Amino acid sequence: MENTGVKCSVNECEYHVGCDKCRLDKIEVTHEKTSPDSMAVPHFCKSYKHKQ
Repeated sequence: MENTGVKCSVNECEYHVGCDKCRLDKIEVTHEKTSPDSMAVPHFCKSYKHKQ
């Protein structure tokens, strides 16, 4: 089954695929700010993994 509910534009993430999609079935997000200089976005992805 293709994941159609999650959109992601973080190209440097291991799970990012073309057309702004995430290839994980489910991702976890948090609304907590991860650092003082974090950009003001609605949520932060806990599933992020940097491409090797």
